Amino acid sequence: MQSPDVVALWPLLRLVALYVHVVACFGAAAAIVLGDLAVFLHRQVDRRLLRRASSWVVKALLVLWVTGLIIIGLDTGFDLAVLFTKGKLLAKFSVVALLTLNGLALHKWALPRLMAPTYEPERTARIPALLGAFSLASWLFAAFLGLAKPLAGLLGYAGFMQFYGLSLLLALTVAWHWGRPRLARQLAEYTADSAPIAFDPLGPPVNPWRQS
Repeated sequence: MQSPDVVALWPLLRLVALYVHVVACFGAAAAIVLGDLAVFLHRQVDRRLLRRASSWVVKALLVLWVTGLIIIGLDTGFDLAVLFTKGKLLAKFSVVALLTLNGLALHKWALPRLMAPTYEPERTARIPALLGAFSLASWLFAAFLGLAKPLAGLLGYAGFMQFYGLSLLLALTVAWHWGRPRLARQLAEYTADSAPIAFDPLGPPVNPWRQS
């Protein structure tokens, strides 16, 4: 049994955890915007900025997990009977869990493809574009869930997850038809600039991979 003095501190601890949680959300949002700018703002992917933004997102996600679990513990005591009555909370937990798995996939498969030259840019751009779209849609939906308390009784867990599925479908469709081709062009430019230059003593240097 908790002492009265400890219990009295719970509201303050929850407020501090909530404040740090919100700050981490803003930090993650800023890092995501920087990551998108690193990929799409210039003619080529800004790999240094992308690596830095990715590191910030990982740190923000870790802080969100810790503070989120603190808030859940203070509100529910991790009582499963209570947790299963909170559809919005379960939906947010599901989205953040998928977001974490997607982040691992980004670091394992997407970022390495963006950091090295490739002679198959169309194929190489597929996974980064789709995983990036999954990440962006998930972050936006997680932020929406933070403000969706008035809809909790109306939608429940199933309703929130259906909306999440629709948002993923929209994001993946846009990424496939718009983001993937643009990213492929940027990868092709990077490969062309990184390729060795053929030297012709009777003419100007020629890059064999750059299209005329």
